[in-house]
Amino acid sequence: MEITYFNAKGATELSRYILAYGEIPYKDTRLSREEWAAKKSDSPLGSLPMLTLENGNKYCQSVAIARYFANKAGLTGKTEEEKLHADMIVDLIRSDIGSLMVKAMFAPDEATKKEILEDTKVKIAGWFEKVDAKYISGNGTVLASGLSWADLVIFNLVSDFFPVFGLELDPKFTKIAKVVETVKNEPKIAAWVEKRPETPH
Repeated sequence: MEITYFNAKGATELSRYILAYGEIPYKDTRLSREEWAAKKSDSPLGSLPMLTLENGNKYCQSVAIARYFANKAGLTGKTEEEKLHADMIVDLIRSDIGSLMVKAMFAPDEATKKEILEDTKVKIAGWFEKVDAKYISGNGTVLASGLSWADLVIFNLVSDFFPVFGLELDPKFTKIAKVVETVKNEPKIAAWVEKRPETPH
């Protein structure tokens, strides 16, 4: 299998965390902007990340790719309700919070970016208050059954995306903070973080 993306964490690092945890072998192809321009026609949707399977079939959409790997690694949840629980957290972070961060990244000027980030902070605080109160069911994990891709997406947000925008996790969200620590201290995740290429975002 091959994942094609830019030399960045961005939309693909969640999949890389899942692959590291599941010890799933893959080719990590990182393109420059110039290389991507030349290869864009190879992508089924004209976008990255792109997953190429062993049979040559290609697929896009970062969350669909991450879910595919999460299923392979046994990280989607043990029951149908746990899968729903994990998916809710993933969708919150990748769709709702992620879209706000993309909006900030491509703001036309610093004043607009600052305004968007202030709004983002308020919205994240509101969502995290609810998640911290009712939806961290395990001891340092979102699901009662143990580690899932929901934990990895929280770690990805707090460790990789927050620093890019000058954001920090409010210490009052103690259960979410414990999830971040659980993932950070997982040996296979720590090994990936140690060896991965240094990138600004």
